[in-house]
Amino acid sequence: MVSMARTKAKVGPSVRSATQDDLRAIMGIYNWAVNQTFATIDSEPLSVEEAQAWWDMHGSRSKLLVAVDDTGLIGWARLLPWKQRGFDVVESLVYVDPVHHSRGIGTALLKELTSQARGLGYRTLVASIATDNRAGLALYSKQGFEIVGTIRNAAHKFDRWMDITLVQRALD
Repeated sequence: MVSMARTKAKVGPSVRSATQDDLRAIMGIYNWAVNQTFATIDSEPLSVEEAQAWWDMHGSRSKLLVAVDDTGLIGWARLLPWKQRGFDVVESLVYVDPVHHSRGIGTALLKELTSQARGLGYRTLVASIATDNRAGLALYSKQGFEIVGTIRNAAHKFDRWMDITLVQRALD
C-alpha cells in the first residue's frame, strides 16, 4: 500500500470589510509604502493617533476593505468621498503588502471597491496616483480608468519632486 502525504491546501485571498482590529496591519502596509516607494506622496509614516483619526472618519459613504489569506492581512483598499465634497465622485486607494505584489490582490480589491461604489450610488471613481508608481497606473488602467490629468511637482519625496496622475472611471 502506498502512503500519500497530505498537505494543507493554501486558501486563496478573500476580500472583506475591515474591522478596527485590522488597523495596525493596514498601517504597517501603508507606512512601508511611505518609507520605501512612490506609491504615496506622503513622506512621513502614519502615527497610531493619525491612523485612529483616519479610521474614525469613515462614514456611511466610505468603505475600507482588506484582502486576507492564510498568512493574515495582505492588502487594503479605501473608498471615500472625493475631497469630502459632492456625492457623485468617490476616490479610491489600493495598497498591497510588497510580499504579495503581482498576485492579483490589487485587482481583487479594486474590483470590489468599484462594485461598492456603484452600490453606494456614486457615478465616478477617481484616483490620484504618483506618476512614478507604474504598477498603480497599470492596475487602474487595466480596470478601465483613463488618465485625465497630471499635477506637476505635487510633492517632494526622496530628494526630488513628484508628479501625480489623475485617473477616473465612469460607473454608470
